[in-house]
Amino acid sequence: MGACDGCLYFPRVLPDNYVMGLRRTVYSMLGVLMVALGAAGIVLPLLPTTPFLLLAAVLFAKSSQRRHDWLLGQKHLGPYIHAWRNKTGLTATQKLRIGISLSITFGVSIYFTPMVAVQCLLGGMWLFWTVVILRQKTIRPKTGL
Repeated sequence: MGACDGCLYFPRVLPDNYVMGLRRTVYSMLGVLMVALGAAGIVLPLLPTTPFLLLAAVLFAKSSQRRHDWLLGQKHLGPYIHAWRNKTGLTATQKLRIGISLSITFGVSIYFTPMVAVQCLLGGMWLFWTVVILRQKTIRPKTGL
């Protein structure tokens, strides 16, 4: 007979409501982390924004409808998710903001990097992401909201 056979403190099977509550808490905490990484990705060139925000939306949908609605309603974060879900594209203003952010961040990185090989790598990455952004469909901004 084991030490915990019939022990009230360590049940062999956890109640379903405990497991579901724990799962929702973990999903919610991971969602907050993904939002933080996605927000950081807006200004950091090597950190993508959209994948983290999409993952946060999925995690919030599984854990908290209130947080999911909050994320989709955010002025600066929500449009990334809506554009991806609807496969609509980017407005010219969004493309301009992304392009300026990319150019400044990569330009500063290239300027302060002493190694020519790394400068060339950064320049190639800047060119790649610029082409990706420019190839996105340009849409007109919605009016009358």
